Amino acid sequence: MAEEKKSELKEEVELSDKVKGIIDSISSLNVMELVQLVKALEKLFGISGVPVVAAGAGIPAAQAAGAQAPAEAKEEAKKKVFNVILKEAGPNKLQVIKEVRVILPNLNIKEAKDFVESLPKTLKEGVEEKEANELKDRFEKIGAKIELSAT
Repeated sequence: MAEEKKSELKEEVELSDKVKGIIDSISSLNVMELVQLVKALEKLFGISGVPVVAAGAGIPAAQAAGAQAPAEAKEEAKKKVFNVILKEAGPNKLQVIKEVRVILPNLNIKEAKDFVESLPKTLKEGVEEKEANELKDRFEKIGAKIELSAT
């Protein structure tokens, strides 16, 4: 299967001999070696495996939102929307870091730790009242302080 994809790639894009050699080397790695390679590249280049969203990606969503039926727009206006702000981590900082990673899965452990150490921070924006209260309860159970601000 990897051989098929590799040959398709070589047919679609003209690659230099150096790049072809790298692809051949990578395709011979097992899963654990691939994980090690990715981590080493992330560390070497100071990047994370989180995909970057293109600048124009939000435009279709905004256009679709603008094209809502008037009845839907009225219903949306009735719903209360909140920003969930993490004010203090409290005594269980490690547990708060774990919860932050559950809520924001695109953060790695270091980014989640940095997030918690630089409070107050907005945990989630534009959430409905029910979800906002659930998040507040979830964090307050582990000793963190949460503020809900209406938007």
